[in-house]
Amino acid sequence: MPKLDALSLPPTVAAQLWRGDHLVRAPMAGIPTGWDALDAELPGKGWPSQCLTEVLQPQAGTLEWRLTGVALQQCPAHKPVIALGPPLPPHASGLAQSGLAPGQLVWIHGSRPQDQLWALEQLLKANAAAALLAWLPQVQPEQIRRLQISAQQFEGLVFVFRPESSRHQASAAPLRLLVRSSQPWSLQLELLKRRGPVYEGTLELPAVPPSLQAVLPTRLWPASLPQPQPSTTSTRAILLPDHDTDLGRPAAPTPLPRRQRAQPSSLQH
Repeated sequence: MPKLDALSLPPTVAAQLWRGDHLVRAPMAGIPTGWDALDAELPGKGWPSQCLTEVLQPQAGTLEWRLTGVALQQCPAHKPVIALGPPLPPHASGLAQSGLAPGQLVWIHGSRPQDQLWALEQLLKANAAAALLAWLPQVQPEQIRRLQISAQQFEGLVFVFRPESSRHQASAAPLRLLVRSSQPWSLQLELLKRRGPVYEGTLELPAVPPSLQAVLPTRLWPASLPQPQPSTTSTRAILLPDHDTDLGRPAAPTPLPRRQRAQPSSLQH
């Protein structure tokens, strides 16, 4: 059988040809992830739209916002960012410091897995959000396939979060990755599936929350990032969430100072 030569094909056909050892040509440019090293390995040079991005992790509720935070900042302000079934209530103050306005975030809580699947499918069909983040620990391969079909008409980003134990299950999601916490303030990422050649190895991604960059001690600063320069301006207060993920219980209120007891007047009448 003669070897197929892309140069001999009609231009319209050659444009649709995808060789397995190359990244596929994405129909739309991706949303930058915030890491050049990761963008370089993704079709479209960023998080893709019109498809599912499946994120696996050892423990839910720990790394999701740090992984997606930069992309969510770039979402159109006139459309909401919807969190469907997060394991912990989103921390509005922490997300605001990451650039996501609290008024743009919509939190949907569903008690049953079938309700969450139904809600996600309806949101995809309605194209009703700038980004959808769904926690679906019990979703099945056939349900992922159905969601992927609906996501092909969705113009925003779609992240589906699942446990690490799902890595050996079949999945119709075009982009699949495993993320873990690594050295201080870093993410370790494996590309399990992409529209392109198999990626071997891991990516080490520095992920210091914006609220900590001005106060993080030098000894904890990731080696892959330039050391922060001391500020020459006066110090200012910085509101910190209760932990680095920007996700979880609201931070404890700051106790008010004790009111001093009034001293008796030295004048006696």
